[in-house]
Amino acid sequence: MAKEKYEGLISGLYNRNETFFMLSAMVFIASLFIGYAFAGMLEPLLGNMLGDFKRRLTQGELQLTTFSLFANNLKVALLIYGGGLIFGLITAFYLISNGVFIGYTAAQFQLGDFIIYTIPHGIFELLGIIIAGAAGFKLGSIVLNILKGVLKLQSDFSMTNQLKYLLEVNLDDFKDTLIMMGIAVALIFIAAIIEANFTLSWASYMKGVA
Repeated sequence: MAKEKYEGLISGLYNRNETFFMLSAMVFIASLFIGYAFAGMLEPLLGNMLGDFKRRLTQGELQLTTFSLFANNLKVALLIYGGGLIFGLITAFYLISNGVFIGYTAAQFQLGDFIIYTIPHGIFELLGIIIAGAAGFKLGSIVLNILKGVLKLQSDFSMTNQLKYLLEVNLDDFKDTLIMMGIAVALIFIAAIIEANFTLSWASYMKGVA
């Protein structure tokens, strides 16, 4: 019974927000391909950024611990989600910029090696980012709906009651965004655990087998 209720929650969440999930996935995945395909053109923009990242990692300024990885990716997810307050424009910006950078980074390595070193944690991390993007776009839709409602407020009715009604009408949608963010955070945390503790040993094993 509990399993059916859980499955119903997930399927219902997806069905209500399919448009936002698909939009987020398309924007992010398209950005990955653009970053990979046009890596040469993007070199002047992203080369120094990647070089600085490698330097900080080599010198120990960046630590690949569960906490540091989780904190960094959580920050990205929160920016993607919070960007929905600006009508989803900032959400799209962070999805695109992160997608392009990951795609560009992939182009700097042998594709097979890049996949080996990223797939164990990347599945959870990228899915988390996409879900955060869907939550951000949904939040942007809520903001637009509220603003449309504000423009239609009637002066001969109580402004307080009308505003309260607008918020109540959009409350369930807002709860959906929080649930989506909860799922995204959980996936990002799982990714951090895997990347910090298992990815390198798994990749070494796979390269040894190959």
